[in-house]
Amino acid sequence: MDDQNQHIRDILAKYEAGTITEEELSLIDNWYAPFEANPDLIDSLSAEERTFRKKQLQEKILGQLTADTSALAVTSKKRFFLTPGKRLLQAAASLILICAVSFYLINNQYKKPPATVGAHNNTINPATDRAVLTRSNGEEILLDESKNGELFTEGNVHINKLKPGNLVYTTDNKVDKVYSNTLSTPRGGRYQLTLADGTRVWLNAQSSITYPSAFHGHSREVKISGEVYFEVAHNSTMPFRVRSENQTIEVLGTHFNVNTYHTGSDAKTTLLTGSIALTNRHHRVVLKPGEQGIVAGPSLSVKKVDPAEVIAWKEGYFDFTDNDILTVIEELGRWYNVDIDYAGVPTKETFTGRIPRSWPFEKVLNLLKTFKSIQVEMQGRRLIVETK
Repeated sequence: MDDQNQHIRDILAKYEAGTITEEELSLIDNWYAPFEANPDLIDSLSAEERTFRKKQLQEKILGQLTADTSALAVTSKKRFFLTPGKRLLQAAASLILICAVSFYLINNQYKKPPATVGAHNNTINPATDRAVLTRSNGEEILLDESKNGELFTEGNVHINKLKPGNLVYTTDNKVDKVYSNTLSTPRGGRYQLTLADGTRVWLNAQSSITYPSAFHGHSREVKISGEVYFEVAHNSTMPFRVRSENQTIEVLGTHFNVNTYHTGSDAKTTLLTGSIALTNRHHRVVLKPGEQGIVAGPSLSVKKVDPAEVIAWKEGYFDFTDNDILTVIEELGRWYNVDIDYAGVPTKETFTGRIPRSWPFEKVLNLLKTFKSIQVEMQGRRLIVETK
């Protein structure tokens, strides 16, 4: 059993040091989740049962570790987590290594009471596959309410919803007439899109893209707002252009992310592979992989970034790196469809950390409540944040 304890301690130590991988972080989150949801169960156990549950839990965790070891991704980059997460670490370590309550106890021996009919559900869930498709004739289609399969055709173009969260345009013939469509996600929504040329697009919450039903002529052009990730299909004879407020991106075939959430402020374009030209009214730069172009009014600057952090949203994570509290809560508000009220002078404290976007908002709220510089309170779907 000592070897088992050491295996668990090693992963917890990596969490503390900030060198843990995403998969290992997910394991810790899974270990801790049952205890967080059932804080009173531990006190109800006898000493003998605690010893038994400790052994049972260790064996269960070890089994999960053994099954997942081959799949764990090794990374040399350090990950630093939000300070409040250390409290979760301490609680998880204490519960796991001292006695705790196993998944078996919670999932199999304690049955949840049936929900009361008519009970009010205050749970705030993460973003789901929700979007509105607006056709050229003004018709709006709520995609989350539409059945899978072909939605309609425009000329020789077929518009299909292959599965929830995935809209695909296809055409086999030459297209002489094209139609303008707009795909938009609300707060608390996300969606994927495949354009007629094969370009793949991911829309974050509260984002939009306007595009032709098919491309013809000498270029391919779309217009976006919010945050959008592109994997552009290569076509050297038809450059791909992305327009947003105050900037244009030109590319032949590449992967990149565009963040224009702050209207009238910075627009950030991050290149992952290939090469793109970024222009505004006064400047033009060619980005290389790992570079981010920042358009702020008339200026255009370039800096080195970690692309993995920029596209963490696409992979299912919030990734905050020295972000101020306003940036943090604005992103949370978009994802969970929560209105934000900030009272007082914004704190200068910055936050760094990565947390799963699959977390229920209540769990994120509990993290926010541990920050020393602010106090938070929920009123319905409104988050009240005040500087202490």
